[in-house]
Amino acid sequence: MTRRAQPGNIASVSWPDHLVFGEGDGRLTTVDALARRMDCWREALGATTLHWREVRTRHTQARTYAARGNPRTHQRIIETIDWDDFAVVPRLAHERGMRAELYVSVLDEGRPLLSQRERVRSFHNAMHGQHVTWQTTFSRAHSEYAVVDRAGETRQWGVLSFGYPEVREHFRNRIRQYTTGHTWDGVFLCLRTQARPAVFADQFGFNAPVREAMRERHGVDILAEDFDLNAWRDVQGMFFTTFLRELRADLSASGVGLSVGVPRGDIIGPPVGNWPIEWRTWAAERLIDALVIDQNSSQCPSMWHQLWPMHRGYGYLQNPIDELNLPKLETMLRADYGPVADGAGIDLFVARQWHERCSEREAGLRSAPGVTGLAFSTFRHDNPGSLARGDFRA
Repeated sequence: MTRRAQPGNIASVSWPDHLVFGEGDGRLTTVDALARRMDCWREALGATTLHWREVRTRHTQARTYAARGNPRTHQRIIETIDWDDFAVVPRLAHERGMRAELYVSVLDEGRPLLSQRERVRSFHNAMHGQHVTWQTTFSRAHSEYAVVDRAGETRQWGVLSFGYPEVREHFRNRIRQYTTGHTWDGVFLCLRTQARPAVFADQFGFNAPVREAMRERHGVDILAEDFDLNAWRDVQGMFFTTFLRELRADLSASGVGLSVGVPRGDIIGPPVGNWPIEWRTWAAERLIDALVIDQNSSQCPSMWHQLWPMHRGYGYLQNPIDELNLPKLETMLRADYGPVADGAGIDLFVARQWHERCSEREAGLRSAPGVTGLAFSTFRHDNPGSLARGDFRA
């Protein structure tokens, strides 16, 4: 694949946040409002690509849990939308000379409602899953697919093990369903998650396929014997790359591109674990058309609240949130990301949803070798009232 003819920025649209907490046109509840905001994103954010965060999974393939007295606001608002975003968004984007990519989360299948005691202690406010949660039908029906600890007793809800062929096929089926019959230019896989953080980085990842792979490759039973931690971590990263190979084949057959958003560094990091992000392999094998780096799972990109303020976990080999064992962003762009992106011919974007706008800094990042553009939050751009209040309000 060649580079885009007109490099530019990404407008990252978290439609659920707009719908529930937006203001005026910033709620994106009508086609006309969306069209006006797209014009603004094109002009003010320099956006040539949209990442449209889908809500169909939560609305049609999941169950919502709500504590007594807490309305299911998101579900209720979605039911009032009388237009098909999968048809409208690509059309409006193409009319403006923009790409439209479907934003799909693959490490965020939701969770049951926690106990009242945990809810009171564990969240920054009442609007981020404290009293209302959701979980996909698939993950509810197959709890065995959630990543599990060595004792086989504790699971990290929302994060599924890609070692299971059934898990990979589930996500492939979901994406095929969402792209077939529509005119999306690409699919953006987001590796952020709102899952409860692991207590320690290597807590999860002892599912049956990982155990079997370690037996075959290293002759060791990870549930009963000492084992090489790095080899075990590598197996988990390998399984996600296997998923990308399978998905790439699906999408290439229909002419749909593929991009992935990751934290900075070489591991998935908080709140998931230490398994490697094999982004160099993805680029070298042309499994992706674009890489978006410097994402942050710890903080909401719309309002910047910390999602799990009581802890982030410990034992990570790298942690870009705290700059642990990582060079500065600019250094990594020059030494690592830029040369790989240029050599493989893929696009490279730097996520800026978690940073205050600064024209000088942004110009410096855009001018770094290999960088195609930056990614911005449309919610933060469109809804100054919510930002001024410092909190979500329905």
